[in-house]
Amino acid sequence: MKKRLLSALLCAAMLLLSLPAAFAASDLDGHWAKKYIDYLADEDIINPSATTGKYSPDAKVTRAEFMRYINRAFHFEETASITYTDVPKSAWYYETVCIAQKYGYINGVGNNKMDPTGTVTREQAATIIGRLYKADPGSVSASSLDFKDKAKISSWSAGYIKAAVDKGFLAGYSDGTFQPTREVTRGEVAKIIYYYLGTSLSRAGKAYTGADLRGDTTNVTISESCTLSDATIEGDLFITEGLGTDAVALSNVTVEGMIIISGGTVTMTNTTSDHIIVSSSMGRLLQTTATGASRFSEAEVRTAAVLYEKGLTDGCDGFETVELSGSGSSTALTLDAELLRLTVNAPATVTTTTNTKIYNLRVNKTAAVAGYGAVYQADIRTDGVSFAKDVTLGGYTLASGVSVTVAGEKKTTSSTASVSPSSVILDLGDEDSLADGVEFSLPEGVTVTKLELDRTELTSTGFETTSRGIRVKADALGALSTGSHTLTFTLSDGQTATVMVSVTREEAAPQVQTAVFDRFYRSTDFKDVSLKLEGVNAESDISKVVLGLTPLSFDFDAASRTLTLRRAALSQLPTGTYTVTVETRNGSAQALNLTVSDSTPAGVNAVVALYRTASPAAVQFAVPLQGKSVSSITVTKDGRAYALASGTDYFTTGEGITLSKDALSRYKVAGACTVYTAALSDNSIWLLAADCI
Repeated sequence: MKKRLLSALLCAAMLLLSLPAAFAASDLDGHWAKKYIDYLADEDIINPSATTGKYSPDAKVTRAEFMRYINRAFHFEETASITYTDVPKSAWYYETVCIAQKYGYINGVGNNKMDPTGTVTREQAATIIGRLYKADPGSVSASSLDFKDKAKISSWSAGYIKAAVDKGFLAGYSDGTFQPTREVTRGEVAKIIYYYLGTSLSRAGKAYTGADLRGDTTNVTISESCTLSDATIEGDLFITEGLGTDAVALSNVTVEGMIIISGGTVTMTNTTSDHIIVSSSMGRLLQTTATGASRFSEAEVRTAAVLYEKGLTDGCDGFETVELSGSGSSTALTLDAELLRLTVNAPATVTTTTNTKIYNLRVNKTAAVAGYGAVYQADIRTDGVSFAKDVTLGGYTLASGVSVTVAGEKKTTSSTASVSPSSVILDLGDEDSLADGVEFSLPEGVTVTKLELDRTELTSTGFETTSRGIRVKADALGALSTGSHTLTFTLSDGQTATVMVSVTREEAAPQVQTAVFDRFYRSTDFKDVSLKLEGVNAESDISKVVLGLTPLSFDFDAASRTLTLRRAALSQLPTGTYTVTVETRNGSAQALNLTVSDSTPAGVNAVVALYRTASPAAVQFAVPLQGKSVSSITVTKDGRAYALASGTDYFTTGEGITLSKDALSRYKVAGACTVYTAALSDNSIWLLAADCI
């Protein structure tokens, strides 16, 4: 967030100008909380006093200070209007309280007061942060906790204290007490935030990898638009509301705890977690997309959300089961996905797309299902449930005394058309899987008046009558694409039945391509990386090529259907393992696992930049010149050394060294790197490799 960064820079600059060197926050030396405060100071969450330069780790924390720490930790910046009589506009904490009010994580103390100068107790701290991380207090009672003083623990904090203790973020004292009303110090708050926050991914635009995660904490918190790839998170992943609607991309990420999505527009590729919570205390519409080899066993939606599945790998279910559990008047969920089960435990509006398939719907609260798509079987346990006319509804059961509205018509009896089997799995790579087609049995005396495959009516050439029912022929099924399809039976007794048909092709499962690249321009692995694409005939078929959220430049050869990533562009990547994703206009995605290494010898400074000979232009090399100047730049061609002229052949800026297009054209070697040697005023030597293509 630009505003926050500017504020942090100004504060840092003022401190540097105003603090005597003797301060240096020496009150942390040898203190047990030094590790925690140092990290939070690096994140600009806790700062030393502007007047004393001290952190005062043993000082009691006021409510206003606690709010300021939370706002900074999660990058909360939006404000709400407030009317608290004890929060004057002239107070330093006025904006802090306005922000806390906007994000709704703290309440006043009654009588229209916030008590900003009051202190914070241990149970208050556990409750406030627990709410932010969407901890479920459940029905935990204080009497069930294992502390000698559990009778002093408030009922509203017991569940949050248990959650924090179970995760190891809070602990009791050596005498077996918890001391819930004890006022927390700055050091204690730092420790609590340190472990809840875990690794803070707080730099906008940065491509993080598993190598960036700290080893002494388990959680990860994302508060700015960024990418995270190739990581295993032992705890929870929290995506904060501080993101607003900014984008976050996860790729090849395994989360052993929960993924908590409170902000951002989140795309998860090759990502897994047993449990996702989607919840915004501000009521923002949160969009979450699952792609590639992603699987989420349970997703709990508490506020307005969009769940979207796109280009899933065969055998990966994306969102498997979803529960609507919001506490508001009505929760809005938009689905473009296939769900094994959707459970509605809160009043809701569910809007489905034509791609949506819900195999089992259990409705415990009033709900309206609108849009299109298909619901195979619904279990309706309350009144006030309706299905729009364009939603294909198979069988449904009604609890005693319950009615349902289907396409505007009130129904009071269950409708469970008996077509067997209720689901079919076909492997088109196995000739025996199709055989003579698939036979379905029907209730005695009932016939099929219409049969639809994915909303297209089949003619008599697609199926035939048998003694038990009908057989859908192999030709009709063999033409299906991999994925899920629906057969909808309209029966002579007026009922309908829907059968799920899952189609795979085992031998056609796409293989993720791999490549290695070395950043050192003299290495044998310093070479362009090519990706063979399937189903792509022209560059116009490609919508984008990205590493995480970062677009990559590429070349495409239509004759060989090959996409090429130029080595000069790849040399800008840090070492690590990445997933490069190619998205096509038809909605499919193909991936390349890329490992980047760097064999540059110790003591050698080398940078690479791309120079396209077909469209010559000046090229900039990222050489750090702060406090330094360029003494000379030379280049060797045909065994002879040439000196470049400052001001015409090269220029210097705060961003590095720029070589002019005339100089580059003069010394280019097509298909190879032309290496320029730059000598700096500090006697360092930099090799500038212009990769000429």
